[in-house]
Formats: sequence, C-alpha cells, structure tokens
Amino acid sequence: MIGIRSEFVVPWRKIISCLLSLALLRYVFAVNASANNDSAVQELISSGFYSFEQRIDVSEFELDPTELLHIFSCVIKDDPYLFFVSRNLRYSYKTNGCVLTLTPQYTMTLEEYESAVTYCKEKVGAMAALLEHFASEVEKALFLHDFICENFEYDDEMKNDDVYDFLLTGKGTCEAYMLLYTAVLRECGIESHFAASDTLTHIWNIVRLDGEWYHVDLTWDDSASSERVSHRHFLCSDKAASERGHRDWYSPIDAECSFEKYGDFEFDGLLEIEVTLGDVDHDGEVTLLDLLVLRRWQTNGEASDLCRSCADLNLDGRADAEDTELLRRKLIASD
Repeated sequence: MIGIRSEFVVPWRKIISCLLSLALLRYVFAVNASANNDSAVQELISSGFYSFEQRIDVSEFELDPTELLHIFSCVIKDDPYLFFVSRNLRYSYKTNGCVLTLTPQYTMTLEEYESAVTYCKEKVGAMAALLEHFASEVEKALFLHDFICENFEYDDEMKNDDVYDFLLTGKGTCEAYMLLYTAVLRECGIESHFAASDTLTHIWNIVRLDGEWYHVDLTWDDSASSERVSHRHFLCSDKAASERGHRDWYSPIDAECSFEKYGDFEFDGLLEIEVTLGDVDHDGEVTLLDLLVLRRWQTNGEASDLCRSCADLNLDGRADAEDTELLRRKLIASD
C-alpha cells in the first residue's frame, strides 16, 4: 500500500486555543456589558429619585423584577443621602416579564428633604473637619471608626436605618453605621461602599485606603465591648472577614480585599493626636481653660490657640455661642 503524505496538517491545538480565547473574550465582553448596563440603570434611577420623579422608565434595559430589585437595593444602600426614598419597591412590567417603570415612594417632600440634607451635610462636614488632624488615610479611617462607635449606639428597636435619623437620635442599625461612615469618608475623598449579606441580615463597609480594599464593620466593633471600642473588624481582608463571622456578602463594586497587612495589628496606640470635642486648646483635657478660650473667641475672635473643629461640639459646622453653652454644661456635668 502506498501512503500519501498530506501537505496540510490540521493544527488542532491552535484551533482549540483560539476557540477558548474567543469564548473568554465573549465572556469578558458580556460581563463588561452587564456591568455597564447596571451602572446606566443605577444612574437613571438615582437621578430620578433626586428629581422626585413619580415614574422612572427603565423599559430600555429589559430587566426582570429580580434584577431590578438588586439594582434598586444597591442604589439605596450605596448613597447616604437617599434617605427620603421608601424601601418599598413598586413597578409595572410587560407581558414578557420585563419591567417597564419604577414607581418611587417618597417619605419627605422636596422642602423637607432640602432641610434634612442640609442638616446632615453640616454634621458630616464637621466630622470630616476632625479628620484634618491626621495625615494618613488609615489614621483618618481609624479615628472616624472610633468616633462613631464612641458617640453613637445601636438601635435595638431597629427603627433608624438611615443617616438622617442616626444623626438626629444618636441611635441606628448597622445600615445607619455603614452609611454615616461612608458619607464622612467620601467627604474626605476616601472611597467607601457597602458589603451586605442577606444570610446574616447585616451590612458593613468596604473601604479603599492607600490603594487597597478592606472590610470595616463598625456595628460589630461597637457592640463587642461596653468598655472600649474593638478593632477586631477594622481593616480586614476577605479571609479575615470570613474567619470573623462575615459570609455570603455582595457589593456594588468588584473589590477584592486581599491585603493582610493589618491582620494582627494593634490599633490602640496608632493615633498620636488625641482629638476630643471640647478640648479646644489640645492639651488632652476638657477643662475650664477650654471654655475661656472659646469665650474669648466668641467675644473678639482672637483665640489663636482655638481648634475650631474641636470647638464645634454640636457638629453643625460652626463654633458659636451654642457650642460655648454645650461646653459649659459638659464641664458642669463632669464635676
């Protein structure tokens, strides 16, 4: 039998490799397209909320109700100032099951919201001013973590889950802790989003510091001890967060918390500066001298040793007569 040598050999490995590459590209493009689509829907819904629209047309995105619910949840949980939007989701849909319009329900009028958001932004701005005492992003995140844990408490009645009620009452759920932390960090230019677990019925922060992402759970740190603020859930990697009880979380961004620098870090001695409301001369104590310095500032504006952010005791963005009265009461109560 005479063999015939073919001049053409099918390069099966190359073909398979090319097919796999094409499949991977299609997957990447599909994922990116989906992410871009979600981003566009979120922007449309958020814009509709702030315009107090009665109906938001989302028909072009061909969303099913489950997809809409997830996107709606992400919009609400990732914006501290959407506290005027009800969590009850109403929508209409086509015969094929895709959503046509979202019908928002608002818990405030436009005028009420403008007053409330002004109040919130004054408080958030005042807290952000306190962070100016610290140079690094880690120090700012740590101080704010401790400040919120020390000055706010968990709402056992589960009523206050937004920034506005949290600031008004000093009590809030895990979502209120997360949203306030997000608002102040963003005010300082630090990126922060939520991480939520339906399994745990819980929500906390993921924060980007010096280019790395970390988990921060103020609620669990605040409830860990009645004597001091815990840092067990501060700057955790995904691995550490899982080991310490967090699981099945999702977030509006694709952030991997893989950096483990602070796994066993002792945070208690990190902050060299002590910042206490009322300690306007920064001597480490709130005394009568602080009141005199503040009164001198109120009288003639010549108190060069006044720390204005620490003098803003009611966190309204100003150091004024109300703060002087609050400091006087604070000194009387401490005697």
